Amino acid sequence: MAQHIYFDESGFTGNNLLHPDQKYFVYASVASDDHEAKEVVESVIRRYGIQGGELKGRNLIRFNRGRRAVDEIISHFEGRVKLSVSDKKYALACKLFEYIFEPCLSEINSVFYRVGFHKFIANMLYIEFVARGAGAEDIFAEFEELMRTRDEAKLGSIFASSVHPENSPILVQIREFAQCMADDVRKELRAIGDAGLGKWILDLTDTALFTLLANWGTEYDQITAVCDPAKPLQHDQSAFDVMIGREDRVFSDAFGERHPITFNLSGPIQLRDSKISHGVQIADALAAAGAYVFTGATDAHATRWRSIIAGIGHYGSIIPDMDEVDIRDVRAQRNAVLLMELHSRAKAGKNLVEGMPEYIHIISRMITERRGHP
Repeated sequence: MAQHIYFDESGFTGNNLLHPDQKYFVYASVASDDHEAKEVVESVIRRYGIQGGELKGRNLIRFNRGRRAVDEIISHFEGRVKLSVSDKKYALACKLFEYIFEPCLSEINSVFYRVGFHKFIANMLYIEFVARGAGAEDIFAEFEELMRTRDEAKLGSIFASSVHPENSPILVQIREFAQCMADDVRKELRAIGDAGLGKWILDLTDTALFTLLANWGTEYDQITAVCDPAKPLQHDQSAFDVMIGREDRVFSDAFGERHPITFNLSGPIQLRDSKISHGVQIADALAAAGAYVFTGATDAHATRWRSIIAGIGHYGSIIPDMDEVDIRDVRAQRNAVLLMELHSRAKAGKNLVEGMPEYIHIISRMITERRGHP
């Protein structure tokens, strides 16, 4: 028999990842069934005097009584919850690498991913943004607008508004690289349009849901997925439909880590409004708890949930990692040199990937030897 998994989110803003009041996106999932979910919801509503006859996570976390109710839900479903948590600004930085850098390096992209170059660029951009580095906000805003509209006319002056005398060297290199490689970016934008992928290109829903389902698939032979009817899922479910009845389990070892990439769905994803699905209400409360923790709350509930989420909130999560840009580390030093080399080649109109594996090997050895570790 297929295991029911219920899903809902907190912080959905679609393609607007720079929304000032919704800085985190949390997608929650819980393994249960309609009968159990109904019993739990009705019990919580009755004992905590919750109005409206429905659990609404965003309302529950506003008051101590509601947080107590959520805490009970978390305890009840211990071991049956998985979350995906993403910092939207960092996610946008990752998207920038994916659509500005990756198309230019696609011939040997695995080489760059293997050394963590994508993480270096994304984390550097994120640091610039949160530190309000001169021009960083403009780069993010222009990139988001470009991806929303896919207006090729904007490529002619891409990131021009970010030019500032106080730009950091990193920001200058990233901006000028993008400007020099505008033709490659243009081809990528056209490919997105031709494939019909553009409407929700920056949204995080599909990625989070897919990753969660893949990880649940390592525990259950078949899954019935029940989701809140988010707009991206209403628009296109083709990536999930191909998993209906798929019984093989496939893993990817990309980027040095092993991840499941298949799962077995019992049928198309069921889209149910929370008003008629108690399981979705449970997922909604769990997602709200995750978002509440990341807002910086320090009450007793937030403190307890923070330690729990550390163990259940890593499935496809997109969170910055400052170790990737610690210039004392060989990895960060190498990627800083790589960026300078790519920037130099782009400005000179040279081939970006020719001899690059050998170049990476040489600079890795030089940096290591310089540090006294032959």
